[in-house]
Amino acid sequence: MRLRVENLHAGYGKIEVLKGITLEVSEGKITALIGSNGAGKSTTLMAISGILPFREGSMDIDGRRIKRIRPDEIVSSGIVQVPEGRRVFRGLTVLENLQLGAFLRQKDRAVKEDIERAYRLFPILSKRRKQEAGTLSGGEQQMLAIARALMARPKILLLDEPSLGLAPLVVEKIFDVLLKIQAEGVGILLVEQNAHWALDAAARAYVIETGKIALEGRGRELLMSDQVRSAYLGE
Repeated sequence: MRLRVENLHAGYGKIEVLKGITLEVSEGKITALIGSNGAGKSTTLMAISGILPFREGSMDIDGRRIKRIRPDEIVSSGIVQVPEGRRVFRGLTVLENLQLGAFLRQKDRAVKEDIERAYRLFPILSKRRKQEAGTLSGGEQQMLAIARALMARPKILLLDEPSLGLAPLVVEKIFDVLLKIQAEGVGILLVEQNAHWALDAAARAYVIETGKIALEGRGRELLMSDQVRSAYLGE
């Protein structure tokens, strides 16, 4: 699958946040989107997910150009988001959260197999399967949010700050799983505060500033850019 967003304008009320974003994500590749707080990173993911309508621009999914599409249709097309802040269903168990991730696949006999795969990726979730999601630690909730998204069998996964507020060992585990997912052929559009890791892992990367793409290129090329190192890597 190839996802391309072209000349995307979107915002909230009278405020235009995105001012002509163009970017591309390919299946089996990590694409990084970095930028300062308020630059429009999360808004970009929300627009791609169909939660925030486009004001201008279009999205191309495997050659099919669309301007308006419902969030459930986005998921059905193979694009699934893991939102910032995890947003698990706190009153439901780990298992129930995973089952809801496969809501559009209710008649698929492979759902149980995918639940077991989620437990293999994140063994702690297997131990917590009957526990309410709201009682999990922050790291466990993030693992659950990623595992829940994978239950929809995405071809492209949108990840918004997966390491935010987590302990280093948990971050390492999550990053290891992301590399494994990517190696299995899933494309990843990654918004990540750890810009060094994101750029190092990304086949392609974009730097967004005040709603516009300021720089783009191979991840490791941008990692060596003096401008990027000064602004986003604290060097």
